[in-house]
Amino acid sequence: MSENLVFPDARPRSQLRPKGTSFPGLVGVELRRLWWRRLTKAALVAVVIFTAASVYNAYTASAPERLAQQLDEYRHMVEQTPRMIEDCEKQQAQERDRSGDPSIDFGCDQQKAPTLDDMGLVLPLADTISVSITKIGALLLAFVSLLLGASLVGAEFSTGSMGTWLTFQPRRLRVAASKLVAAALGGAAVAAVGLVLANLGARMVSTVNRPGDDLQLPAPPALEDPLAVLGLRVVAIAVGAGLIGACLGLLLRHTAATIGVVLAFAVVVEGIAVQSFFQGRLQRWSVLHNLEAFVEKGSTYFAETCTASGCQYGPQTLTYTHGWVFLLCVVAVVVLAGLVSFRRRDVA
Repeated sequence: MSENLVFPDARPRSQLRPKGTSFPGLVGVELRRLWWRRLTKAALVAVVIFTAASVYNAYTASAPERLAQQLDEYRHMVEQTPRMIEDCEKQQAQERDRSGDPSIDFGCDQQKAPTLDDMGLVLPLADTISVSITKIGALLLAFVSLLLGASLVGAEFSTGSMGTWLTFQPRRLRVAASKLVAAALGGAAVAAVGLVLANLGARMVSTVNRPGDDLQLPAPPALEDPLAVLGLRVVAIAVGAGLIGACLGLLLRHTAATIGVVLAFAVVVEGIAVQSFFQGRLQRWSVLHNLEAFVEKGSTYFAETCTASGCQYGPQTLTYTHGWVFLLCVVAVVVLAGLVSFRRRDVA
């Protein structure tokens, strides 16, 4: 008598093979690794210190005593303007008599009393202060996000844990994608922390430094965009910087090398080559200028333009659309290069 042996689970062996960790699980592991790194704590401390310093500068600049002093200086300048115009006209008349040239013009007609807006004397409103702090800190938040993304990947190559990790997860693109998502989320979190602290600090400053009724100051110009829209643009920059940092880590395989390349690019390319070569026309393709165009919804740089009548230096405009398209292309190229390098190069 024969019997058939039946296993408890008679499915094909390919279906019994373990599936491994899901992609959200991989991202969660990378986020936990990112959080427990000492560099992440140091980066958050740096963001807090920078934001606190910016808030303190806003507090001192908008103190009622300082505003009152600047208002006195403004009134003194308004009172002195007629006398300055009169002195200018006298000197102009004397120079015309001395030289015999009646066409000499000292520009006396163009002199006029400054306005409160020209002097920067406006009410210290919370949204205006927050916008100022946010625009100043956007570049710092981007650099911190890039640093965190680079360290998240570069540290694994430096310690040799990348090869061990690929033993358990041999699908390289899946592993790389999880690290890129974690770097992007880390950059977004850093930017969110900075924006929240800046907004809270600005509202505290506007409350503490609320001027009295004796200071008749105009309201600042209306914001071009809501504060939340500006915040989203800053978060987008931090996300892109995190992706670039992680991909540079895949390319260079060391955090210090990534930082060195970024600093060298900022000094040699952005600081020297873009400003010096081709009479400033390369500034149109400058990362910093396009970042400014994206945050400020437009930017201006000076370069030489040539026409049939000759060449001259003048202001050139970078549009908001040019800024975000250029930055998106830069991020896409760096991400593609990082993924291709990680897919094809050996990992020790």
